[in-house]
Amino acid sequence: MQSITTLVVDDEKPSRQAIRNLLSRDRDIQVVGEAMDGESAVEMIRELSPKLVFLDVEMPRLSGMEVLSRIPELERPEAIFVTAYENYARGAFDLYAVDYVMKPFSDGRFTTALDRAKRRIVDRSLAGPEEAVRALLSYFQEAGISSRDASAVPSQGYSRLIVKADGQLHFLNQRDIRWVQAQGDYVKIHVKGHGLLVRMTMSKAAQLLDPAVFLRIRKSAIVNLAYVRRVKQLQGSNRGMELDDGTTIPIGASYREVVGELR
Repeated sequence: MQSITTLVVDDEKPSRQAIRNLLSRDRDIQVVGEAMDGESAVEMIRELSPKLVFLDVEMPRLSGMEVLSRIPELERPEAIFVTAYENYARGAFDLYAVDYVMKPFSDGRFTTALDRAKRRIVDRSLAGPEEAVRALLSYFQEAGISSRDASAVPSQGYSRLIVKADGQLHFLNQRDIRWVQAQGDYVKIHVKGHGLLVRMTMSKAAQLLDPAVFLRIRKSAIVNLAYVRRVKQLQGSNRGMELDDGTTIPIGASYREVVGELR
């Protein structure tokens, strides 16, 4: 049997390594490369033409769904999705009969998905995955899961926010978000009692949050006005917004005019 050329795509190094370790046990598999983001994945699929790809659903810039949508149907490799989605998305994979493994995945579940993919690749007389993939892509687009920043997905309107933090998906009602704080390449979303560290830019966070409720008061902070107790004087001419739990966030000089418009 000719080796099945395989590409591993995941933005998390431990996940890529875990997949490679399991694939190394199968003599039919030849791993030809790794990609850590969606754009690199598209380039490598076009260049290497792998027969099989393990594809993370959530990645920076391009989601796993968007990666496949960039590849012409006749050139798409067999795909096994790697996902942390629970809830509705897991049901979608089952519904459209697309192979997937849930993080953290067991050896048994991984082997089952791999064996199915290998059978389809070896025996081309079996129905291919194109129709199922097309249906799944359509499903995710209709559900709003086609964001280029796949670490956070806005639901319809501004009622909920879906974010990936600590390897899990969190479904947040926007009314429960107290404020958002920039921390390097991440943002910290403060909800009652704890914070979630999410890989996202502040600009992206501002786009996802309801502008009727949230206000950016400095380059590194967005607040939910429902939790603001008062605007208080700080040192010199500086002012800050005090939340109902006592947290005080200084107002940036370039944002004072925006805050002043609240009066």
